[in-house]
Amino acid sequence: MDMTHSKKNTALEYWLALASVEGLGSVRIRRLIARFGSVQAIFEAELPEIARLPSFNPVLASRILTVSGNFPTFRERLDALENQDVRVMCLEDPDYPAPLKNLPDAPGILCRVGTLTDIGDRCVSIVGSQKPSIEGIELTLSLATQLALAGFTVASGLAMGIDTYAHSGALAGMGKTIGVVGTDLSSIYPGRNNPLAMKIYEHGCLFSEHPFPTAPSPGNLVQRNRIISGLSIATIVIEARKTGGAMHTARYAQRQDRSVLACRWDTGHAQREGPQELIGTGAFPFAPTEVDKVIDVLTHPERLETYVSGTTSEQMGLFEE
Repeated sequence: MDMTHSKKNTALEYWLALASVEGLGSVRIRRLIARFGSVQAIFEAELPEIARLPSFNPVLASRILTVSGNFPTFRERLDALENQDVRVMCLEDPDYPAPLKNLPDAPGILCRVGTLTDIGDRCVSIVGSQKPSIEGIELTLSLATQLALAGFTVASGLAMGIDTYAHSGALAGMGKTIGVVGTDLSSIYPGRNNPLAMKIYEHGCLFSEHPFPTAPSPGNLVQRNRIISGLSIATIVIEARKTGGAMHTARYAQRQDRSVLACRWDTGHAQREGPQELIGTGAFPFAPTEVDKVIDVLTHPERLETYVSGTTSEQMGLFEE
């Protein structure tokens, strides 16, 4: 390996090597670092030392040690991403978003494109159904626009439906918005949101934990939800089925001790059962006409505390797997 690179780049190559190992998720990488002290030290370990760790085995250990022969490939990949204006960050990077950094399953590698470089502590996520009602669309646009005007950054998952209107509303309010995708950054899914992705690129940023070409899959789309909630001080669920993707985001937010807000609709159908269930387990309720109330409690987060403290065990019961 060429050791003329700066120490930071070398660390990034080690992190990229770990990210390339099949079956090695964020939590296992944390366990390796806790045991060996640094990413570099992992690759200097003996196979039995890795294989004996909890939730590891000889096959996974050999995969980790095998990729150490591919460092020139990782350097090439980093160069290619840099040429596409993709900023690649590892957990050691000072620019890695602070709200994510301390999460036990924080992505070891995070890729970013766009003009927004500092996430700060005023990011709120809006999520919901891919087939929202007209009222759900109107509420999302209004809420996202008002949040943007109040100085909040709006995060969502760039999916069809509520996500799309969350990003569009923030842009309409001349605000910043963050899209978190479950693919690599060169293959936006769904394709019809490419024009929206370009606008987000110009007035915010796009994040992906996939530095290598990655097609959309249900698993990756669920996993990306922990990043959406993890970047945010609060997650707002507009409409969602009980089994919808937005409920995964709410589950992650609750695990991360972040606030969850859910719309309390007067009329019920399947797309509104999710928020109703969340309200029943401690989410902060608001009516479709109470956008001002939402802005108020997010501007004064201490007012949310009564809805967060004391409900965690109940909330967790909702999502036991």
